[in-house]
Amino acid sequence: MAVNFALSAARAHARSNRREARVELKQAAAGWKERRENDLREMGVVIPLSKWLGHNNGPDILESQLFKEWRWTRARTEAFAPPDGETGARWARKAEELGLSYAEYRLELLERGRHPTHEDAKRIRDARPSPGATW
Repeated sequence: MAVNFALSAARAHARSNRREARVELKQAAAGWKERRENDLREMGVVIPLSKWLGHNNGPDILESQLFKEWRWTRARTEAFAPPDGETGARWARKAEELGLSYAEYRLELLERGRHPTHEDAKRIRDARPSPGATW
């Protein structure tokens, strides 16, 4: 199949013209808005000084401590959830064989990117705090 470069160039040029038309339309709309606001001011209509009129001026949701806690809880839940039931059961059996909890097994899998071995399990068990220890 022969490629028609002239046709491709014409299509690209048409697309760029459409983009320029959109930019011109946006600029025209901004001008219309400014003229409209000026007309309203001349008529004595009060125009709000801020876009935030009606906003409760509370903290940003992304900076809220509750939101951060909720995101961390959700991320932890998603990270520790098995991909499917069969895989979760297999990991739980493997964790039990190694003497680890499912959470310890999954954490090791997430941190190291590989399934824990018996040596890893011994290291994890040795790192556990003793039952009577106070921090």
